[in-house]
Amino acid sequence: MAFPIDTKKETGLFRDPCKKTNPDPLHIEPILAHKIYDSCRAQDCVSIVAFAAETVFINEKHIHVGDVLPVPHGAGSVEIEHLILKKVVIVSKKPAAFKNGFWDVEVKFVFEYDLVFYGCNREIILCVRAFSNFTKKYHLFGSVGTDTTMATDFVGYKNIPASGEPFAMAQAKAVALNAEFRCNHRDRIPVDVVVTIGIFSTMKLFRIVGLNVESKGFCIPRECEPVGPIDPCRFFKGLEFPIDTFTPPPRE
Repeated sequence: MAFPIDTKKETGLFRDPCKKTNPDPLHIEPILAHKIYDSCRAQDCVSIVAFAAETVFINEKHIHVGDVLPVPHGAGSVEIEHLILKKVVIVSKKPAAFKNGFWDVEVKFVFEYDLVFYGCNREIILCVRAFSNFTKKYHLFGSVGTDTTMATDFVGYKNIPASGEPFAMAQAKAVALNAEFRCNHRDRIPVDVVVTIGIFSTMKLFRIVGLNVESKGFCIPRECEPVGPIDPCRFFKGLEFPIDTFTPPPRE
């Protein structure tokens, strides 16, 4: 079907029949958003002991799930293969001491992998499935708690935190770096296996809020601050001296 020519224009272009002559005005739309109050990234390299992820017979003994894996007799070396980050668990989340609005979040990483034991001639003696755990603490701002209680029937919110707490979200990727024997310090005899794993992780604290948002793309979290015990005396000495407490104001 031919469209009528717009005689008002000298270009001779066809008029678009779908184009609105009075387009709708721009509206500000409120949305329910997961506002990130703080986030950080970390890059950890950890050396941790290997535990049995399956029952196996080593050195004439049954090694059960959760037992430390011993070094088989005749093994000259060990390698780590097929590493997966099986589980990331947020163990605890509590307000930080002496820092209003900050939260300490403890996260447990569970790794699973194969340990391949080789003899002196590089023959495979044993291949066994193993696992290791690593726990890390994050220190982030999540704002102060409130007296409100949240409830919703939306299926996306199954685990609503306690009143006033922010949500926590951890993401991580693991890289297998090395596996080696740990020896008895007295006799220098290999007794178990230590694996070295690199961990890239991000941690976010967020709350559910109503916003009018203009997106400018993805953000890259800053590096995580080291978490350690806080010296109460050092914190106290950093406070501003309350002069008004000792010098009540005179009558105006």
